[in-house]
Amino acid sequence: MAKAFGAPVLYTPKSGEPVTVQAVLREGPIEVAGDDGRAVLILSPTLQVPKNVLPDIARGDLVAAVSAPEKVFLVLNSLPNGSPAADAMLICELELVDD
Repeated sequence: MAKAFGAPVLYTPKSGEPVTVQAVLREGPIEVAGDDGRAVLILSPTLQVPKNVLPDIARGDLVAAVSAPEKVFLVLNSLPNGSPAADAMLICELELVDD
């Protein structure tokens, strides 16, 4: 059974068609575990999405909350959360795109 997660986000790859996925888009800082297990603070906006939902997300792709499509974010990088599970999360650092 699928669980509700986040909110609808419009994902636009550099090449290809936009798709809507469920993800968590945050503009405030978040804390994640680093490679050594210690907490790392990410100050930039982030997108958290199951890696099986957007396995090919890459630098230069775009994301926007469906509820606020005027705010478009550029993907800077994606970091696995360290879990080998099929439903593990990717955490993507983002940058707000200026008009």
